[in-house]
Amino acid sequence: MSLYLESKVEMQKVEEILALDNKCYVKFLNHSSAILSSKKIKILCDPWFNGGAFNGWSLLDNDSHDINNLYFDYIWISHEHPDHFSIPTLAKLKTSQTFLYQETKDKKVKTYLENKGHKVIELPNKNQIKLNDLLITSVSCDGYDSCLIIKFPNDKIVININDARVDLDDFLKNELKPSLGANAVDLLMFQYSYANWAGNKGDKLIPSHQQQLVDKKNEYAIEVLKPKRVLPFASFIYFSHEENFYCNEKNWLDHVIDLFSKKSSQLILPSPDQIIPLEDNNLYDLKKTNKIARDFWVDKSKNLKIISKSKLFSLENLKETYENFLINLHKKNTLLSKLETSNNFVIFVKIKDLNLIVSIGLLKKHFIVEKKSSNFCVNLSSETFSFLMNNSFGRGTITINGRAEFNYDYAHQFFLFFFIYYANNI
Repeated sequence: MSLYLESKVEMQKVEEILALDNKCYVKFLNHSSAILSSKKIKILCDPWFNGGAFNGWSLLDNDSHDINNLYFDYIWISHEHPDHFSIPTLAKLKTSQTFLYQETKDKKVKTYLENKGHKVIELPNKNQIKLNDLLITSVSCDGYDSCLIIKFPNDKIVININDARVDLDDFLKNELKPSLGANAVDLLMFQYSYANWAGNKGDKLIPSHQQQLVDKKNEYAIEVLKPKRVLPFASFIYFSHEENFYCNEKNWLDHVIDLFSKKSSQLILPSPDQIIPLEDNNLYDLKKTNKIARDFWVDKSKNLKIISKSKLFSLENLKETYENFLINLHKKNTLLSKLETSNNFVIFVKIKDLNLIVSIGLLKKHFIVEKKSSNFCVNLSSETFSFLMNNSFGRGTITINGRAEFNYDYAHQFFLFFFIYYANNI
């Protein structure tokens, strides 16, 4: 039996039939969000349906769902990045919910959710937990991310690795694979494209290199885990700020379809509300459903619009935020103030909307407007500069949202300058 799903009505019928027969399935919703459904339980993963992320991302299919109209028992959050832990979406919840989140030392996410009236079940790393008729295992990755292994009552295994760096430090072989045991993987879900700064405007080499890295990661995951089917997702966004809008010049969807259509694992390209049954018989004509999904996302990628523009901050504001940054940095890292050195680590930053260059110091207070310098490491707006100073996670956000241009010869200085501040956050 194959189904040609041309509408949400037909998808709803399939879901109702599977539910009545107590069948297990995955229902894709948007970006990295899906519902894992067994005979007795439903887990909503990484809901993001409304609002932006990273001060410069928007969903290709915005306002796709009302979280209050979805049926689920638990909400699983893979990590605290805003395209997975979406505050605008979660803020719309009208009732208290039970969240599943990896066990962490800082308890940031847990504390935030509990303060909002929700319950949080912490998932110890690599410990299998029984939730009604599901067995789930959270596996921490790269210090802040996590993957989820789900064993359904029909013995089907789904692994959601979202955008976790599973290719680092032999994570797949040493951490994830042992947690899987001898079980075969029915469905592997992964981010299919990079979503970050990938070169200045006009640069074609870095975007290709970035996509190659993601391709290699996913191909390695397929090689190690040998899934029956793969579902590429977590990349259905666009760069929606005036400073990063150029990043939309390259779309990797057709490249990814071509790449994974040639693998031994069956490719499932999802569109919103698509049902992926976890049964031995294939309910879909995948050529048709993949084409439907491709056409849907290609159509969504047409006529993209700039959603937000930069606000102008004064030079006095930038100096004040820099001084606060330095105070906070030295409070958290007392050894910096005890370094016996007459030197300072100074970088040059170009503020494009103020048309000036400032030099700033890391070890000692230093904020000077320079007459001229070609040695600036980064070119950004006054708003982005202020954001960097005010938020310890700023370096990570800037390199994801693409709202900066780097001077390739001196870019390393930027990353070194903010290394400690950023490490305090993660």
